[in-house]
Amino acid sequence: MKKQFYLYVMFFVVQLAAFTTKGYAQIQADVIWKEVDGVSMPVPPKVHPRLYLREQHIPDLKNRMNDPELKKVWADMVKMQEDWKPEEIPEVKDFRFYFNQKGLTVKAQLNALNYLITKDPKLGREAITSIIDTLETATFKEAGDISRGIGLFMVSGAIVYDWCYDQLKPEEKTRFVKAFVRLAKMLECGYPPVKDKSIVGHASEWMIMRDLLSVGIAIYDEFPEMYNLAAGRFFSEHLVARNWFYPAHAYHQGMSYLNVRFSNDLFALWILDRMGAGNVFHPGQQFVLYDMIYKRRPDGQILAGGDVDYSRKKTKYYTLPALLAGSYYKDEYLNYEFLKNTKHEAHTKLFEFLWRDTKLGSRKPDDLPLSRYSGSPFGWMIARTGWGAESVIAEMKINEYSFLNHQHHDAGAFQIYYKGPLAIDAGSYTGSSGGYNSAHNKNFFKRTIAHNSLLIYDPKETFRSSGYGGNDQTEFAANDGGQRLPGEGWTAPRELKEMLAGDFKTGKILAQGFGQDSQTPDYTYLKGDITAAYSTKVKEVKRSFLFLNLKDAKVPAAMIVFDKVVSSKSDFKKFWLLHSIEQPEIKGNQVTIKRTKNGDSGMLVNTALLPDVANADIKSVGGKGKDFWVFGTNYTNDPKPGTDEALERGEWRIEITPKKAALEDYYLNVMQIADNKQQNLHKVKRIDGDKVVGVQLADRVVTFSRTSETIDRPFNFSVAGKGIFKFVITDLLPGTWQVLKDGKILHPALSVRSDDGALYFEGTEGTYRFLR
Repeated sequence: MKKQFYLYVMFFVVQLAAFTTKGYAQIQADVIWKEVDGVSMPVPPKVHPRLYLREQHIPDLKNRMNDPELKKVWADMVKMQEDWKPEEIPEVKDFRFYFNQKGLTVKAQLNALNYLITKDPKLGREAITSIIDTLETATFKEAGDISRGIGLFMVSGAIVYDWCYDQLKPEEKTRFVKAFVRLAKMLECGYPPVKDKSIVGHASEWMIMRDLLSVGIAIYDEFPEMYNLAAGRFFSEHLVARNWFYPAHAYHQGMSYLNVRFSNDLFALWILDRMGAGNVFHPGQQFVLYDMIYKRRPDGQILAGGDVDYSRKKTKYYTLPALLAGSYYKDEYLNYEFLKNTKHEAHTKLFEFLWRDTKLGSRKPDDLPLSRYSGSPFGWMIARTGWGAESVIAEMKINEYSFLNHQHHDAGAFQIYYKGPLAIDAGSYTGSSGGYNSAHNKNFFKRTIAHNSLLIYDPKETFRSSGYGGNDQTEFAANDGGQRLPGEGWTAPRELKEMLAGDFKTGKILAQGFGQDSQTPDYTYLKGDITAAYSTKVKEVKRSFLFLNLKDAKVPAAMIVFDKVVSSKSDFKKFWLLHSIEQPEIKGNQVTIKRTKNGDSGMLVNTALLPDVANADIKSVGGKGKDFWVFGTNYTNDPKPGTDEALERGEWRIEITPKKAALEDYYLNVMQIADNKQQNLHKVKRIDGDKVVGVQLADRVVTFSRTSETIDRPFNFSVAGKGIFKFVITDLLPGTWQVLKDGKILHPALSVRSDDGALYFEGTEGTYRFLR
């Protein structure tokens, strides 16, 4: 048996190694792999075309011109050949002017495309002569993100070079190559392309994964250096990192930057596949956008994540990545997302024409399971009660790693939406002070204090940075009592090796699961240790989330959050946070948050069971002048006109703090979700057993280990009330447990899995004893 297991493990390791270096399969026999400077990469075949398509794809181009859907795209590109009119040219040209493709480059691309179809030498020569001089002489003013425009210009030249290759004269090939190198040296990543990061940052976008890779493939026969450099970095850095986190089916740069960052991963997928190398990515890439599908609200918006701004006037779409991933993987759910809005930027229209599968069907997400887990290195859970207008959506985060850049310091955070945003991420990426590294961005919006997480306030703690032009003595962000700045002060890792060797580990998934029915689960559970997200001011921080789908129209859901917080000094104050748009109402240990504006009508009612009522200081912070308050300073960020109509950036938060100073404290909070007109909520009872603490709510009973440690010994507790209860008992040692009720065996042997450490069963009132 051991020998068979060993052989299985070895087979898996060998297959994984082959997969991560060479992909699934070499679709074209003429594409070989070789090692260049220690990096294994596919070599462009000795044929043309090989950029974005091969010879066998050319006959289909005529069909595409007559395809009812692609005819519209073709018509758009034909119109884009028109040159800029003088009145259309802005006085100050930022990168958007160069990135909004029009005129010369489009004309050259279409001439090259028509040459592939007709083989008319006049079209090939016209494409070459129309662009070569401009490639040699074009200048670009310094501006933020100008590399996007430069790279796009290079792509147009690469298309002409590859598609009209047999019309090029030897001296023209030399001119093209020199022009490409000249332009490459203007890119932010430099040439050789060694600058910036490969996991996050601008070098993780167009420059390497589309622009340099494309040009390098086109000119490989005459000048292999550019491909070897771009592909060398891609295969050693970009690909390795993505194949590490793709199995978790999520992305780390928030719901705004998912669009551009993930789209470029998909460009690399298509470019290399069409060259003949096959799919070099982990197959989990197909499901990354499902994270967006699960986070989509009934109003068309997406649950906030990372650096985002708000506007209900604009539905949030992911058109380009849905197009690229949907058509490649033949995924009807992704195609459904694409078909919601097929508009995308001018410079990507050619790729829709070349790659879109117009015969692909579409499928609404209504039949997908209601809970979704994104594992390591994230540790995220999404739970829904449905897919319609009455759906509750809850997000729970552990964050095993911090990728930085546009990701926030939000380990342990949660969000809840029902008929409007209830428990929210606070702050905004736009406004009077919202941009990257603005006062609002770095002191509030990105920080833990802007999220529904935990603060431990050491008044002497400083948040210093060496990564933004400063040194170790530079104070980068105010003391919010939150999570530390990884990477020697908010400096993102260049590549995976640096991430794994550095201090970017911020948490550990301890348990996760949902049941009993995986399609419409009664509960969704996530637990993690987020101690590593904080500095040495803490000794232990663990958080458990348990979302209950109550399957009740009046009170459709509840969320239970249980926390253990151990500080290194007893006088470090601890704060449990809950953010809202409108002002919360506090009555004893109960907090009510309502949405009453902008067509929203949801309500969240939180009952704080721990700390005990006598030891709990519950207060609200917010309102004008304190909406982004960080211990004495308000980091104002007034809305940009025409955005954030519903004030989704928020204005209020609840802080729950133990009154008595102690090293070790526990929080137990129960949030019921309902319409704001709902008068009768379920009674919330605290369960106290010898080794467990928990909640009795409606027909549910939920318990946690009293110390948050794994329970491996007998324990008991009692439940009173009528009817049949559904029990979820967490924090159990995996294996077989026996359940007794009132001294008699109820379940002689129930199995606890290692992934969730939980028992789920039904029972009536009585005293329960659990034996291991």
